[in-house]
Amino acid sequence: MKRINTLIYYALFVVCCNTAIAQKDIVSKIKVFFNHPVDTTRSTGIKATYITNTLSDTMSAYINRAKYTVDVAQYDYTAYSTSGVGKFATAINNAYTRGVKIRWIYDGSSPNSGLKLLNKYIYTLGSPVGGVYNIMHNKFIIIDVESPDSNDAIVWTGSADWSSYMETGDYNNNLTIQSKQLAIAYTQEFDFMWGDTTHGGSPNTTLSKFGPYKPSVTNHLFNVGGSKVELYFSPTDSVNHQILSHIATANTDIYSAMYAFSEDADANAIVSAKNSGAFAACVLDQYSLSYNSYTILSNYIATNLALYTGTDIYHDKYMIVDPSNPCSDPFVWTGSHNWTGSANTQNDENSIVIHNDTIANQYYQSFAEDFLVISGAPLDTVHFACVLGMAPIENNNIVMNACPNPFTNKTIITYTLSLTEKVSANVSDIMGRKIATLVDNDIQAAGEHQIEFKGISAGIYLLNIQAGENSLVKKLVQVK
Repeated sequence: MKRINTLIYYALFVVCCNTAIAQKDIVSKIKVFFNHPVDTTRSTGIKATYITNTLSDTMSAYINRAKYTVDVAQYDYTAYSTSGVGKFATAINNAYTRGVKIRWIYDGSSPNSGLKLLNKYIYTLGSPVGGVYNIMHNKFIIIDVESPDSNDAIVWTGSADWSSYMETGDYNNNLTIQSKQLAIAYTQEFDFMWGDTTHGGSPNTTLSKFGPYKPSVTNHLFNVGGSKVELYFSPTDSVNHQILSHIATANTDIYSAMYAFSEDADANAIVSAKNSGAFAACVLDQYSLSYNSYTILSNYIATNLALYTGTDIYHDKYMIVDPSNPCSDPFVWTGSHNWTGSANTQNDENSIVIHNDTIANQYYQSFAEDFLVISGAPLDTVHFACVLGMAPIENNNIVMNACPNPFTNKTIITYTLSLTEKVSANVSDIMGRKIATLVDNDIQAAGEHQIEFKGISAGIYLLNIQAGENSLVKKLVQVK
């Protein structure tokens, strides 16, 4: 038998289903917007959305639907009444007029000319200036977290500041996530900075905490549309440690799109992934040219490193891991966090990780087009043969399968052992909650069990089989 490390198998099978059902579920909950053209020829089913000079219109449309609350944490809002992004202030003011409770946090060291357009009765709070604190660099909006209908809760986040340059010239990505629990976590972070939990009320500057003075939010893992989502805030969550651990999971391909990249450890981790067999490519803004991390990448990635030197800014901040390998764990890391020391230890930042092959592919469509436009050469296409479903998996002592898979309400587990051991197995959801536990008290070399699933939703589940010190994890997909 081919010997495969159990941990590698765990990475290979904690994945999101690449079926039409899974795609429909995720795109109804998470919507991604790019403000530069995308390469839809690389789509695996859902084309990425390119919005042409309409970022403020898209944001305003979400605000116009708000019923109860809107919390804004935005680094800089540069707008005048005659500019396109002035529409956002109009949407906020209209929401306030119809009774929506508004709170707004901004970076105290940035101009934020757009704040002059807000209704004077809307409460705002600027972050501290000076000392060990650097900047409030978040870019997120929380809508209707208090709505009795959990489907109303929306989080908007991404890389864009709010200005005509960011909308029309600079490269940015933004996304909305429909999730009550995620909105609650973002609100908890907002409340730390605001110093109070009252929506629409004034900030409490005595209790407000920014940067290294904030505690960490309670929850970091979420289930959105059947996909695992992670959430981290700087500087309390050791975010660069998380970045490094996520880079290390790359099996097939890894892509980094970044405005400011000065962390040598991150560059070395990408090189390590490449040296381990993964295809690696990066697009960086010229701002990163002076850092040693750029030298590290250029020495080892060479023609797969594209440097943007235009008059605008390559302002994206995201990483894609294994978008070409649905049998791995395809995910996107995005948010406001540049890969710099200040982002990691001083700034207020948010980072979100979406484990889903459809969303990863949408970002890959954007990255491929950016790489072509900036470097003048097409991005190499990575091919990975992957068969989901009924193929058995094995390590040196266990062979395991589940059939049917995908399944509707029951599946049959079969296993074969090369050792004589007691066998136990458990099934959990992608958040780690156990759904079923099985124990085979008979010591035997082969076995079969039937698992019936009752009262659970369609989605991804993990089957872990244990025989002595040997274990394997297999992905199960329940469909309706």
